Parts: sequence; structure tokens; C-alpha cells
Amino acid sequence: MGPITATEKGEPVTRQINASTLLGVTEPGMSGVVSFRGLPFAQAPTGELRWRPPQPRSLPSGEVDATRFAPACPQDNGNHQWYADVAAAFGRPASTVPALPETSEDCLYLNIWAPGKLEQKPLPVMVWIHGGSNVNGWSFEPDYRGASLAARGVVVVSIAYRLGALGFLAHPDLSAESPLGVSGNYGLLDQIAALKWLQQNIAEFGGDPGNITVFGESAGAADILYLMTTPLTKGLFHKAIVQSGGYGADLDRNLEKNEQIGLALTKALGIPEDNPLPAMRQVPADTLVNTAASALGGHYWDGTLDGLIFPHSPAASFARGLAHPVPIIIGSNRNESLMYLDEGPNDKPLQKAIESVDERHRKTLGELLSNGHPKDKRRQLDRLSSAQDMLCPSQFVARSLAAARVPAYAYYFTRVRPGGDSIGAYHGAEISYAFGSKPDWLPTDQRDLALSEVMGDYWTSFARNGAPESPGNPAWPSFQVDMPRYLELGDTTSTGESLEHELCRILDLTRTHRLLNQGEY
Repeated sequence: MGPITATEKGEPVTRQINASTLLGVTEPGMSGVVSFRGLPFAQAPTGELRWRPPQPRSLPSGEVDATRFAPACPQDNGNHQWYADVAAAFGRPASTVPALPETSEDCLYLNIWAPGKLEQKPLPVMVWIHGGSNVNGWSFEPDYRGASLAARGVVVVSIAYRLGALGFLAHPDLSAESPLGVSGNYGLLDQIAALKWLQQNIAEFGGDPGNITVFGESAGAADILYLMTTPLTKGLFHKAIVQSGGYGADLDRNLEKNEQIGLALTKALGIPEDNPLPAMRQVPADTLVNTAASALGGHYWDGTLDGLIFPHSPAASFARGLAHPVPIIIGSNRNESLMYLDEGPNDKPLQKAIESVDERHRKTLGELLSNGHPKDKRRQLDRLSSAQDMLCPSQFVARSLAAARVPAYAYYFTRVRPGGDSIGAYHGAEISYAFGSKPDWLPTDQRDLALSEVMGDYWTSFARNGAPESPGNPAWPSFQVDMPRYLELGDTTSTGESLEHELCRILDLTRTHRLLNQGEY
């Protein structure tokens, strides 16, 4: 377990689960909120359990120290660097951002923040699935700690899951040894295992297992779209909040494609093709992380469409009305891509992005982007990429659910913190507002504090009863097929309709053509 500092540690509290007495702490500065950290929900996926579905793990009998966070799953320093880049954009030193904590393959743990007083009526539960491209991140980053949300009368849980090659590797030999004949998706199965653990145990912390909302950002949000399309999660959660994860709807690699990635990694590791699994399971985790990063370049580790756990791509599942009919909040930020784009010439990347859409619509798309930012190719590319990856697929998901008469609420986050013009309303900017955190690496003024209050209201009321509300602020209109309304979360809170209608029409046509070609419509 990682160390806990004196300033983090409050007064001791306990919870009883069967023969286990969990020793947690009160949260300093958060009256009435307690936390229980580093609770195991699955066995360590090491040795023979590496690249196998998570196995149940019982809490040890007697006293269990739940005052310390468990190690993060193996990864590189990518998330620390992301925080450092954001801090630098605001003129803040890297020393203010979180460092990569201790890592270990024994990382399948979760953390709980809850009101300390157990009420007669169980409380709604909000389960956070962190982002980091499914290759980085950890469940207890400073922005992900749930004390402020729990103070609003909910139980907050943050969960870990296997990352990168350890969590998402498909390989012909792994498929051959599986009783189901498939491989990959271990990280997603970890998330499902955590949700099953909560069904059995969250009532002991005051939570309602019949009212669970999963929420996440970026890869965590994209993973939620996968979770909405597998039969394994039926009844495990009841609402979803998808923050900047719309691109997950368009992920569509099947088992054969991902097995080829696995073979490429085996080759890069220098492991003979004949009976490779014993040797692969002995490779140190750090070696796997580093080799995958160097040998596979920009490969995105995502779910595998294996025909069983995930029978269809998320886009096909939503388009055909096959996704779980759970109410959803889904949205994106105005400048999702800006911080990742060079300040120099962007003509070639912009042209490449335009050429990624159906050729019949490229001319119209180029003219549309030029009208918005006639001379600034970087801003044009940010607008297109943000819409292509996040905004438009998010609206596609909302529209698909609305067509199935499932409540859907869309948002558009536009707040730019003081001094943040170079990165705008960047990817991940909304997280600290949703959690009510006050990061050391970001400037915060009264408008930021006010917006945080508003988002905390909307998020927790949605978790409570499926209706996002904030006293004194606009009623959040539901998204309708013939009236695509949304809520803007920025310097002010306001409602709008038909956001980027023409741009999304073109991008949606490209998705439709792809689904038709795949026989998925």
C-alpha cells in the first residue's frame, strides 16, 4: 500500500463486512464524510492469472487497513506528463502536479467515500472509471477523490483496472486457452468485477445497489459505452455519465485484428511463437509496458469485438437499439484537441483529417471549417478533431438512446480558466468541476467555484433520480431526435439546440456509410 500523510489522515472509522472489520478515516475538512481506501475486489492478476478474467477475492478476516491507497496498475509516466503540460499552459510549475505513484500488477482495488452517518434510506452510488487512453491513470488521482461529491449525499467509488497490454491484449494462444475461445478485454472485465463487488457490498457503506451510476472521462467514458453494450453488465448499473468519451462509439477492432497486435508484441519481446504463454507470463510488467510503447507506437488499447462478451461495435449496438436502456448524460469540451496540436503549420494534418471523411463531403467540410476560422489552421483542426472524436459521436449516442425513448442529456463544456487561452476548454478540463476539487496546478476564480457548484448539483441529482437539476439554474432539456437540445456549461449556464449541426451531419454520414459497409445497420 502507498503511504498516507498526516495531513490526509482523519479520525478512525470502521465498517463490518462479514468477518472483516475495515478501518477507514474521516475526511479532513469534509464534515461527516468518511473514506475507505484500497479495498480489493479481485485477486492479483499475476503469474498464471495474468491475461485471465479477474478472479473473486475475499476480504481477509479481522482488521483490514483501509486508510491507504493501493498501488496503481503498471504504466509509464504519461499521466504525470499530461498534468505537467496543463500546468505549464497556466504558468504553473511541474512540482504542483501529481507524480506517478507506486505501481504493481496487484492493483485491482477500489476506494469509497461516503457520508459517515448511515441513513435509513440507502444513497445513490457514483462509480468513477478513470481515463488515460486505457494505458495510464489511477483511481486516486487528486481530481478523482470523492469527498466533495459524497458531502452532497451520495456514495462515491473509484475503481482500478488493468491497463495497456496487461489489460487489453488479445493473442491467438490466449484465445486458444480460453474456454470461450476469445481473448482481450481483461481491463473491461475488471470494471465489471468491481461493479459485481459493489452489488454485494456497497450497502454496508450506505449505498443503494439498485441505484448505481457509472461515470468516467476519456478512456473511462469510452469504456462505459462498451459496458452499455455487453450482456455481462445487465443490472449492474442504472445510469451513466460519459465525459469526453464519445469516440468510444466508433471503436470497432475485432478479435482477429487485435490478435495480430498481440503477435506483434510477442515478436518484439523476442518470444518464440511455439507455446509463448509461459514465457509471456514471466516477462516483468515494466518490460511489457515499455516494449508495447516502443514497438506498437500509437496503438490504442481498447475493447475487442469478440462476438461473445461484445457481440457488436458500440456504434452498431446504439444504432440498432441493442445497448442497455439506461439514462445518460453525455457531452464534450469545446477544445478537446487544441492542447495536442503544434503551434506551427497544421495544413497537412488538417487535410489528412478532412480526407478521413467520405470523399463526397470533403469539399463542403473544408468550406465549413474555413468559414469559422479562415486563417487559423490550428483552430480549424481543433474544431474538426473535437467534433469528429467527441462532440458528434456523443450526439449520435444521445440521439440513438432518445430514439429508443431512453432519457438522454447532452452538455457542451466551454469554460476557460484565467490565462488558459492557449488550450481553451481542453480535454479533461471539466473533471475538477464535476468532482468539486481545487487543483494546485490550476488558477481558480469565483466563476470556477460557481460552475463547480452547478455541475455538482446536476451530476448528483442525476445520480439520485435520473433528472439533472441545479437550483436557480436552467432546467436541463432532454435530447430529442427532432430537437437536439443541450446544456452549455461555461461562464454562464444556458441551453441551446443543434450544436455543430452541419459538421456533425457530414461526420454522421461517414459513420453510417461505414456501418452499412460492415453490414451493421
